[in-house]
Amino acid sequence: MMEKLNKMEKSSRYMMITGIVFLIVSIPTFLDYNMFPRYNTDIGPHQLGSWVSFFFSFVGFILLIVAFGQEDM
Repeated sequence: MMEKLNKMEKSSRYMMITGIVFLIVSIPTFLDYNMFPRYNTDIGPHQLGSWVSFFFSFVGFILLIVAFGQEDM
């Protein structure tokens, strides 16, 4: 039983670190949309860059929420 709790604590720590890394990676993608290619210059540079940054921040927040939920146990 204690071994299972130790594994859960270790996995939640890894999830926290991964979530923080995803959030840190999402910051430059929010600030600089030109680092990603665009489909059409008439529409705007934000198409692919905004979706990538949204994905990184969403996954980062979900990982942090799940990790903190496991730590509460």
